[in-house]
Amino acid sequence: MKTTLYIAAMLLLITSCKKYLDLKSDKENVIPETLQDAQAMLDNYGTMNQSHMALPAQSDDDYYLTDAYYNSISEANQQTYPWLQNATSFNDWRLSYSTIIYANTALELVEKIETDAADIPVKNRIKGSALFYRGYTFLELVQIFAEPYDRNLATSQLGIPLRLTSSISEPIFRPSLQQTYDQILNDLKLAAQLLPVANPPASRPSKPAAYAALARCYMAMQDYPKAGLYADSCLQLYNTLIDYNTLSASSSAPFPRLNVEVIFQAIMSTTSILGVNNMRIDSVLYLSYEAKDLRKSLFFKSNGTNTFGFKGSYDGNIESRHFNGIAVDEVYLIRAEAAARAGNKDSAMNDLNRLLKTRWATGFCVNYTAANAVEALNKVLQERRKELVIRGLRWFDLRRLNKETQFEKHCIGKLITSYFNYYQTALVILFIYRQK
Repeated sequence: MKTTLYIAAMLLLITSCKKYLDLKSDKENVIPETLQDAQAMLDNYGTMNQSHMALPAQSDDDYYLTDAYYNSISEANQQTYPWLQNATSFNDWRLSYSTIIYANTALELVEKIETDAADIPVKNRIKGSALFYRGYTFLELVQIFAEPYDRNLATSQLGIPLRLTSSISEPIFRPSLQQTYDQILNDLKLAAQLLPVANPPASRPSKPAAYAALARCYMAMQDYPKAGLYADSCLQLYNTLIDYNTLSASSSAPFPRLNVEVIFQAIMSTTSILGVNNMRIDSVLYLSYEAKDLRKSLFFKSNGTNTFGFKGSYDGNIESRHFNGIAVDEVYLIRAEAAARAGNKDSAMNDLNRLLKTRWATGFCVNYTAANAVEALNKVLQERRKELVIRGLRWFDLRRLNKETQFEKHCIGKLITSYFNYYQTALVILFIYRQK
């Protein structure tokens, strides 16, 4: 192609350049018309999988920064790291609503396309995928830009703007928090109906991914019975765990991308403060791992100052991006917590031991037991803290557990739950849509 263009340019410079520019312009203005076009939009890995919010991980207590490093970072990061009230993070907001734009555009396209019976499974998969991306992204956004869910207050508190079409003329407003969660649940439940059980690779949504996302959503709503039911539905379909004994502790990035434990692949947007050499893992967290717990050597890397950085991302990236999608370990922990809260201590310990058997050196894992449901819950939450490091889920847990006196972390006081006021929100979203 390059040779042909070069020869043509040499022979007929002006004419050929005009034709080339005309051709390029035509390609840029292609209007999506087919199911394949809709799928291609959703397969845009950089937007749909690799631009998820880093703010939850930046805001948790898995790590800290040294004063010297903190003074060297951007003003925006200096604001979000200590939860300053007027902190802004336009990048996470913009990227999240860009994902929603793609999902809405794909949804509108598949609804317009007339299909034969043979194409129905493909159409359903695309529609289910778009609904999953939209619901999953709304769930991420509401964990940062709205109050923690409380069923007694949710109808009177503000949620997040729910963009349900690709139209830039759609009015912009913030519905109630209850309406926001209702929309998330509706999207994910319909996605679960439409998506296939197996949909490799994990960069594409699947039925187990939708069930797991629903379980996570119900956890945020403190509806633990439903969280447990959806976690169980997921694990009935997919429950593969990595045996950590098969991994190399000496590796700088022990976990490969799209490993067998990943149900849905999502990666945080770039943030240098979570780089392995820039962060410092909380010392209490690090010391909570026993010597034969393989997570201690697979998750953490010494930086030579008697402190440690995190190298255990399920995406294999340790510098500026980390995995924050859905993996089997999280789903086991959701089901275990739901069982403990329901008073079923033995079921909770069975799930916990199933997980820990793959995390400890062979022959050294001793099965956990619990005298009662309260002890079972405490053990599950302790292991959840140790398992889901730097995935943005610690912030998620701080918000929901701070509603319970026995788990409240007084250090967070009033959680920073909204980085934007109404007018900033409206302007940002309008700007995003006008750029498309």
